Amino acid sequence: MGDRSESRGVGPVDTKLAQRNCCESACHSAAATSLDQQALCLNHFLLRCYAQLEAVDPRGQKSRELRVDLATVRAFIEECSRKALEVSLQSENLTNLERARLLDILLWASELFLVLRAPRVTFGDYAASPDTRGAKRMASRF
Repeated sequence: MGDRSESRGVGPVDTKLAQRNCCESACHSAAATSLDQQALCLNHFLLRCYAQLEAVDPRGQKSRELRVDLATVRAFIEECSRKALEVSLQSENLTNLERARLLDILLWASELFLVLRAPRVTFGDYAASPDTRGAKRMASRF
C-alpha cells in the first residue's frame, strides 16, 4: 500500500500515520489507524468504535435517543469494520486482549450491518426489546 514504519506498540503502520499522534487530547501515543478522518492510537480507536457501535445499535438503549441517517450509519459500520480488520492484520505486536477487542468490533459491526440490511426490520422494531449486549461489551473491555 505504501511505505511502512514501526509504530510504538502495534507494529508496522502507514508512514503517514506513524508520523502523527493520536488526535485525542493529552494522548501522545502514535496513531495506529484513522476513523472518520481522525488519527487514533489503538486504545482510542477501540474506545471510539465501541461507543459509536453502541450508540447506533438499534437493540440498545442509546440508539433510542438518537435519530440517525441509515446511510451514515452504514458508512460508519463499513469504515469501522475495515479499519479494525486492517489493524488486526497489519499490527504485529497486539496483545491477545487487543486482538479479541478488534474481533469483537468486527463481529458487532457485521451483526449491525445485517440488522440494517434486513428489509422487514427497522430501528423502531428493536426499541421495544432492549439488549444488554452493549453493557456487557463495555464491561468486558476493562
